[in-house]
Amino acid sequence: MAKRFRNALSDLIRLVRYRFLLFAGLLPYCLGAAIAYRSVSAFDPGLFLTGLVGVFFTLVGVEAFNEYFDWVLGSDRVFQPDPKPVTKKKFHIGVAAFAVAFLFAIYLTVQVGAGIAIFAVAGFVAAAGYLGPPLRFAYRGLGEVVIAMAYGPAMVLGSYYLQAGRIDFLPAVVSAIPAIFLFLIAIINEVPDFLQDSLVGKRNICVRNGRERTVSLYGLMSVVLYITVALLALAGLLPGACFLVLLTMPLMRRNYSTARAKLDAPQELLGAIRGTLVIYIVSMGILVISYLA
Repeated sequence: MAKRFRNALSDLIRLVRYRFLLFAGLLPYCLGAAIAYRSVSAFDPGLFLTGLVGVFFTLVGVEAFNEYFDWVLGSDRVFQPDPKPVTKKKFHIGVAAFAVAFLFAIYLTVQVGAGIAIFAVAGFVAAAGYLGPPLRFAYRGLGEVVIAMAYGPAMVLGSYYLQAGRIDFLPAVVSAIPAIFLFLIAIINEVPDFLQDSLVGKRNICVRNGRERTVSLYGLMSVVLYITVALLALAGLLPGACFLVLLTMPLMRRNYSTARAKLDAPQELLGAIRGTLVIYIVSMGILVISYLA
């Protein structure tokens, strides 16, 4: 039994060790709590940490399910001469992670209210249904929207509700920022995988519109992102320090230029993908800190 537990723990560590987006996914949760702290002076460290652990296990479940179903559905095997098999063990890790997250959700529902259960169910449907049957949002042209809504409104409002016990206008509006960011990250990640996604039947934005139009959409939504930040800051819905986010515009422009220049060599798009992730981390850090300051 002890050896089995050690093996399971080892598998879990290997799964999360290099999952940058898993940890980046916790930032919208932190943003919701920071908004509650500033706007309604509500912050319970115990509830925050409990919710954080629950969200972490949910994201572990997402990573495990995505890896397993990518293998089962074939997208991870295209163009790989000797791919390393993903076994059913990965699926079981995902189920176990979701089960742990479910227990935390039950506890928080008892402590705070039924709203937590609603957020938990919505989060589970988005997480498990992104690639998992029968929903398979990524294969039905809904994957990017599901990612944006799950990491934006669902995560921010869920965290805010956990602290404030209600939903307010401010976190709902501010949640548009992480939603747009995750939409950008999702579509730029699709460009290098265009061919294999096409072959396995994924109906994502890049497959439906082509690489060039997807990169154009990336540029357009980048502009929308910065306009949103500027308008919310000018309206007083973001702290003044959030204007610092606008300083990342040249970096985002460089990401767009890189993606545009490397359309014929999609594997060289990693610079644009990493650049987008860095801007997301920096910008979300500015937002969280500015609400806490």
